[in-house]
Amino acid sequence: MRHIVIGIVLLNVVSYGCTTTIKQPPVRVTLGTFNMEWFGDNSSDDHKPRTNADDALLAEVLRDTDTHVLAVQEIENTEALKRLLRLLPEYRFVLGSTGGKQHVGFLYRPPVEIDSVQELVAIAVEEGRTRAGLLVRCRVGAIHWLMLAVHLKSTSRADSTPALEERSRTLRRLQVAQIRAWADSVLEKTKEQNVIILGDWNDSPRKKQNALDTLKSALRLTFLTSDLMSCSYSALPAIDHIVVSDSLLRHVLPGTLRTVNFRAMLPDKEVQRVSDHCPVVVQISPQ
Repeated sequence: MRHIVIGIVLLNVVSYGCTTTIKQPPVRVTLGTFNMEWFGDNSSDDHKPRTNADDALLAEVLRDTDTHVLAVQEIENTEALKRLLRLLPEYRFVLGSTGGKQHVGFLYRPPVEIDSVQELVAIAVEEGRTRAGLLVRCRVGAIHWLMLAVHLKSTSRADSTPALEERSRTLRRLQVAQIRAWADSVLEKTKEQNVIILGDWNDSPRKKQNALDTLKSALRLTFLTSDLMSCSYSALPAIDHIVVSDSLLRHVLPGTLRTVNFRAMLPDKEVQRVSDHCPVVVQISPQ
């Protein structure tokens, strides 16, 4: 049986930090996603070692997102997040366990509470090459929603032949089909109608050939981020996306979807120490 790591204890579901009861919901809650690019525990085998100064810079970028709950990708382990959250003590975390050295997780802070956590294993369509999704149930006051973090199969330099490139796209299509099946099941067969799916999709619905059409065509889901462009490669569409169900779409505040483009504000040397992605955030009104 797989376990979910939450905070500093390994159990099926444990909380990190103290539970905070909020009497009145805020006017707005900020949600987002951020691939933190090989964020490790500063051991000798880290793919991208970070200094204390790098950690402080990353913490400042996270603080600038002003998110109440943030899906994160490419996190090595709990030690990495604990080190980072010493600089961001207002946040807690949950972390999945099927990503090798690149797990998906969530950072969250009051007034958001997380009262359910599980891995959506069906998204890991090929062991060793794909990751499960991490599913949480969030609550603020009277409103609650399911929030699924994903990091889909990339098409990378390692896919050095047309056949390998097509194989990566095939795996991504299979993952998207599983996400669609899960979303349809929730929306059609349960009372839970508020659904958010977000993360690093390694694809864009704007591309002529993409692996996301199965989800984009879902009548009860909306790709909020379809028109966003990459912050790293300005001529290319974004691959970090936020998808919401129709029920939750009514709570999305117009004009609040944005890319937190720290790359446009920092010197190149500092940019390289943060990430090759930028956070993408949006605000909802829980009222």
